[in-house]
Amino acid sequence: MRKKIFKTRLFGYSKQQVEQHMIDMRKDYEEELSKKMTRMLELVEENRKMKAQIEELKAKLTELTEKEVYISKALVKAEQKAQCIIEEGRQKISQEMYQMEMEKNKWKERCKEIRRQLMDFERTVCAIMENFYSEINYLASKDISEDLFCDEIIETGQLLDDKDSRHSQEQEQQKTDIITLS
Repeated sequence: MRKKIFKTRLFGYSKQQVEQHMIDMRKDYEEELSKKMTRMLELVEENRKMKAQIEELKAKLTELTEKEVYISKALVKAEQKAQCIIEEGRQKISQEMYQMEMEKNKWKERCKEIRRQLMDFERTVCAIMENFYSEINYLASKDISEDLFCDEIIETGQLLDDKDSRHSQEQEQQKTDIITLS
């Protein structure tokens, strides 16, 4: 409010000036009141819009929070599933490695058994061959001895029948020796 100086008259202030000042003050007051009312309505509208915006943002925040919780749960589940898959893969690999190792050991044992059988077979063949060579040498030396003996017998005049009987006995002996070797 501004200071107003009124002219004085015989019985006080000038009535016209006071009334005019009152009218001006009223106008100013009404203008100010109108401005303030307009501003208040603007603020009320702005407040209403802000409240609506706050409610909208709260709804979005709630929605985003729910999505965040859902995504977090999904990520946790996905991570657990991935860990489970990795662990299953490790177990399968371990199991397959164990089976492969068992199969490898089985084949090693089989190979050792085959080698042992081959060595046994080789020893048996060698023994048979040695016996066969011994028999051949024995029979060859016997034939030579018999021929010499027969020559002596013929020279001394003994019968050839003795030679035949010895020869058949030797053949029988050879057959039994061969059967025992087998």
